[in-house]
Amino acid sequence: MKIAPVLETESIQDAYSKRILSTVIGVPPLKVLTKTPSRLRKLIKGMGKKQLRRPPEEGKWSVAQIIHHLSDSEIVLGFRLRMAIAQSGAPLQAMDEKLWANGLGYAKSNTKEKLALFESLRNDHIALLSSLTKEQHQLYGMHQERGRETVERMAHMYAGHDINHLRQVELIRSLHKKNKKKGKKKKKK
Repeated sequence: MKIAPVLETESIQDAYSKRILSTVIGVPPLKVLTKTPSRLRKLIKGMGKKQLRRPPEEGKWSVAQIIHHLSDSEIVLGFRLRMAIAQSGAPLQAMDEKLWANGLGYAKSNTKEKLALFESLRNDHIALLSSLTKEQHQLYGMHQERGRETVERMAHMYAGHDINHLRQVELIRSLHKKNKKKGKKKKKK
């Protein structure tokens, strides 16, 4: 069963949710969720290990760190979806991405392995979401920070989350290309 897109964000109180959901207004979330792994693969094609691990600036994540984060976020999504579907109304713990990044060594992770894990988990979640009825989309968990979060809202949030991080990867890639061109010009002089 398809999940309807977000139509507006004016009624949303939580600033993070509003920002993330504003990126997917009118866009079917399953379409975004399905295309993200291949878009990510295309974006990192041709990037070397150094480029993948180099953050765009101090305090920002590198592409490798973003991919590790997406992989871990997908694990969290799987748990939250299953809790909401099997135990509707159950509490859903928040995720502190900075603690996860530091504690789980995002800066040193194997990008290929994390991307493969992300793709595998995502495929499973797409199959699960696609198998649900319209009524099951309204099952929910109680998010520690955001309150009631339906399966449908989780799909919207993760689609927006994908777009947010795809944009970051696009920006980092373009910065690396720009820096590479600057380096070639300096060598010619």
